[in-house]
Amino acid sequence: MKKRVSQTSVPEKAAPKKSKYDDILNDGWADDVELHYPEGSWRPPSPADDLEIMDFENTSPLPVIPEDEEDDDEYEDLPVTVKKVSATKTSPKAAKGNASDASAKGKKKKKRKKGSRAFRIFLCLWLGGLAITLAILLRQFYTFLEKYEATYQASLPIHEMEKLFADYFEPRDMNSIYNMLSAKPEVSPLENEDDVKQYMYSLMENKTLSYKPSENYTEDLPEYYIEADGYIIGRALFRKDPTNTLDYQFPIWYLSELEYYTQPMENFRITVPENYTVQVNGVTLDDTYLMGTTEVSVEKEFFEPYVTEIVDFKDYKGDGLYLPPEVTILNENGNVPENLYADTENNIYSAQYEPDAAAREEMEGFAVDAVSAYAMYISQDLSDEGLARYFTPDNIFLYYAKNNSSRTFYTRHSSVTIENVQIRDFQAYSDDAYYCEVYLEQWMKLSYGGSEPEVVPTDCRIYIVKYNGEWKVNGIKF
Repeated sequence: MKKRVSQTSVPEKAAPKKSKYDDILNDGWADDVELHYPEGSWRPPSPADDLEIMDFENTSPLPVIPEDEEDDDEYEDLPVTVKKVSATKTSPKAAKGNASDASAKGKKKKKRKKGSRAFRIFLCLWLGGLAITLAILLRQFYTFLEKYEATYQASLPIHEMEKLFADYFEPRDMNSIYNMLSAKPEVSPLENEDDVKQYMYSLMENKTLSYKPSENYTEDLPEYYIEADGYIIGRALFRKDPTNTLDYQFPIWYLSELEYYTQPMENFRITVPENYTVQVNGVTLDDTYLMGTTEVSVEKEFFEPYVTEIVDFKDYKGDGLYLPPEVTILNENGNVPENLYADTENNIYSAQYEPDAAAREEMEGFAVDAVSAYAMYISQDLSDEGLARYFTPDNIFLYYAKNNSSRTFYTRHSSVTIENVQIRDFQAYSDDAYYCEVYLEQWMKLSYGGSEPEVVPTDCRIYIVKYNGEWKVNGIKF
């Protein structure tokens, strides 16, 4: 039921809140201007028109304005304009149409709300699925990166060098190192592989081992030096496996060359009589180590003409050894000679001809007697016949002794004794010829001296031969 109310009967309402637009709307500039509108067009209602109160329960609602805080704030201070509804009565058909339109709009709004809710659900599900997919892809990507990095690290040649160093060099596994050498060291017949391994071990014994890239290092041919206390003792070269690779085509490295700087520095020199036997490291030397035979040419003149065949000396030489040699010299009787000279620092050895012990004792005894007789003859304590029986016939050195000026003017003395006898050198050249150096002192009382004896030393080097089965002095070296 519609109720008509005249404009004058509308009760007064409270004055509306003044907005910021009131001054503009009510500035009064057009209050006295009469407005004209075209025929049949819209025009503002006049005070005489009747106002119609709308029944909002049976009419279609106003359009819904989206809630937007910024829009609300923007239009918050705008004045509210009320549109006057026409005073004409709405027909039932029109009212029914208006109701249908309102119902359709409500259904459309409900469908829009349901569609918006479904869209939000779909959007949430889609975003969730996208997040899960991204998480799975990222995890797979990180796994790939980890495997790629691990494979790359495993493909670096430095790891092979570290393994070689840790497995063999640090524990000093000489057998394995020797077997891995690309070229085995040349070994002398006087040594064996164990000697070489011992030499190799000596280069790193009690030393700090390390390794570093060589100046020839490249990415395709990595090469490393092996050092002991900073000195290079070896070299390791790695190559790529031509047939096998790791994942992602990363190379597999293998030890291509291993070199150990083994340089044999030891040598020896040995001089012995020609009928002696020489052994080095238990191996008897043959003529391949013989440098030559040395004739004792200087000494021969002291033995002629009574002895012409004396033992010559052989000189042996050897090199290319890794360890200092162990030298053994045996005389013709198979015994180690007593007059053996050994310079172990420079590996120089020598030995003289040596008769058996009984023969040497006899030789040394005669030499002492002969030198004592010579000293007594010079001091005029022995006759010419007494000295001559120690020399070969017609010996020139006997003539020299008789004409010694010291003998002619020798001081008068008495109580002569031979003291402090020493064999300073002995060398046999054969069983019939030898050399001996004898030192002795004559203690005597001088005729003008006091109670203490006068000491007269004599150092004589004589060469002795076998003459008619007896030892005789054949020469003297002054």
